[in-house]
Amino acid sequence: MKKFMSSLLLVLACSATAARAQSTVVATASDLILGFHATNPGNGAGTDKNLEIDLGNVGQFYNLAANTTVTLGNLRADLESVYDVVWNARDDLSWGLAGTTGSATGTTIGGVTIAAKTLWAGKTETTAGVQATAWNRGSTFAQQGTANTIAALYTGATGSLNGKTSTTNSATSTVLDNSTSGSWSKQEGTTAAAFGGFNPASSFDASTDFLSIVGSFAVIDLFELQPGSGAGVYKGSFALSNDGVLQFSNNAATFALSAIPEPSAFAALLGAAMLALAAVRRRAPAAGFAARAVQS
Repeated sequence: MKKFMSSLLLVLACSATAARAQSTVVATASDLILGFHATNPGNGAGTDKNLEIDLGNVGQFYNLAANTTVTLGNLRADLESVYDVVWNARDDLSWGLAGTTGSATGTTIGGVTIAAKTLWAGKTETTAGVQATAWNRGSTFAQQGTANTIAALYTGATGSLNGKTSTTNSATSTVLDNSTSGSWSKQEGTTAAAFGGFNPASSFDASTDFLSIVGSFAVIDLFELQPGSGAGVYKGSFALSNDGVLQFSNNAATFALSAIPEPSAFAALLGAAMLALAAVRRRAPAAGFAARAVQS
């Protein structure tokens, strides 16, 4: 557990105030990639850019103790730099998670063999704290195209993540022209199926428009899809707060506990509290009178 926490905290040593020296991003198969994209120029800057972050080998999120929650870092500085200081109020800014072993060879994670063409894919929670329905697995043939598409995020195409110069806020983050063939936007595509395999595409990305979600988090659940049939395997949830803090938990309900109610919910809670207070005040005189009567 300590190794897991220290490696990820070093990977995402982001700060909203302190800058660091730039370095070169290293991205390889079975890494989990976090990608951001915006679509409406009228809402601010960055519609021609992808902020991409290599979270490291997906195995770091396996075999953890139950109910493990880790703060991975703060992405606010990078998000403000690319998508303006109002990034957390934009309804056109979305983010997603993707990874693959690639189509050639498998790997070993936590002592378990993971087959070639395995995919890792995020799926949006429509309500923070309520686990999304898993993506379905496909045959080796069915998943090959999607594996190739995601693999281009790592290397082998113009704009692939590997070898790019990092931002000054994180050694594993970079900003790319989203029109290049290896960029998040280009590989995720604009068709109904994200990365050619996740349909509807709207379920793949989480919106960062915190005004339209319940709570202070946008949450994506991560599923492992080894070639085969049936539902993918839930591996944990990633939550992005409206202040840019990125967290991971292997219990989807974790982020419901910290959610901030919407204004309408606040009003309902306040109304209930006022009614309760009024009821207490109505009961108080009667109780006092009874006590005085006994004393007399």
